[in-house]
Amino acid sequence: MQFKFLMAVAALFGLVVAAGAALATAPGFYEAEVEVADQSAATRRSAARVGLERVLIRLSGTAPLPAEPVLLEALSQPERYYDRYLFVADDRLKLFFTPSALLELIDQAKLPLWPLRRPPAIAWLALEANGVRQIVRGGHPLALALVAEAGRRGFEARLPLMDLRDQLRVQAAVVWGRSSLVLAEASRRYGAAAVLIGRLRHGAGLPHGAGGSWSGEFAYWQGSDEFTLQVNNLDLSQAGAAGAGFLASAMASHDAIPWRPTERRSLVVGGIASPLHYGGLLRYLAGLEYLKAVVVVGLDHDRLDIEVSTRAETGRLLSLLEADGRLAGPAPGAPANHLTWRGADLDRPLASQTVDTP
Repeated sequence: MQFKFLMAVAALFGLVVAAGAALATAPGFYEAEVEVADQSAATRRSAARVGLERVLIRLSGTAPLPAEPVLLEALSQPERYYDRYLFVADDRLKLFFTPSALLELIDQAKLPLWPLRRPPAIAWLALEANGVRQIVRGGHPLALALVAEAGRRGFEARLPLMDLRDQLRVQAAVVWGRSSLVLAEASRRYGAAAVLIGRLRHGAGLPHGAGGSWSGEFAYWQGSDEFTLQVNNLDLSQAGAAGAGFLASAMASHDAIPWRPTERRSLVVGGIASPLHYGGLLRYLAGLEYLKAVVVVGLDHDRLDIEVSTRAETGRLLSLLEADGRLAGPAPGAPANHLTWRGADLDRPLASQTVDTP
């Protein structure tokens, strides 16, 4: 079997696999829906510019986009970056952008690249009106706006269930006081990497409702990072969108790969026991947006030697590859770049989320 396998792949040594396509592994990330007044060519072009800007913000985590010449030129010719479009309603245009073109544009503009595998965030939100405080649950106007904007920015924001388990741990005073120990413990059940805490107070003397005036702050925690955002005189929809935008920028500042010149990194991948494993590994690597190319340089028994082109430094690259679960980390005592392909998981979907693009 090993001899046949060697013969089957020997001709592929030195093969360069273009990477970064990522379309099949990231449904929604390269799409945008834009409201339009009509279906004329001029309106479509204007909407395509809006859609391109939204997708670039989603992929880079950078908002607003810098006024770089390469970006201004791209936004003036958005038709170069999508391959098809359709009107999903009389007043909504959906655009399907070309992943490779967008990733190349991000690289040319020296923007960060926010990896598409994004763990969810949990949002603990408390409101105070007429001296009464309450914790916001799903379905509330503030929650709906926050979740919708998070979807547009390319990640999932979750609201606590506030079932008996949550109620025993977390009261409105806990959220209002930003009790880190209590909220960190309560957040673990939601599998969230980042925590958003919002506390908003309704303007005195104003009618209570989504259209009223709310002020307060949002706080973000992830690892040792902590940031805050002050908001003033917003309605609940505006406040939710502001909170999600703040959360997206904070998460991207923690997780995005900054621009740096592309370099080759060497990987050694074990567990390649058949052509099925070989092909599965290459398909997987070719779908990763943070790899520009994959070169097969050698095979020794069940071990494959690979070089990948990436802007990610070695430590960050290895942590990204291990986090997805398809590649296991090195055995004790082995070099850090020695990974193992988990062939038993080949049928598992490569992406665990989709992106809402309203």
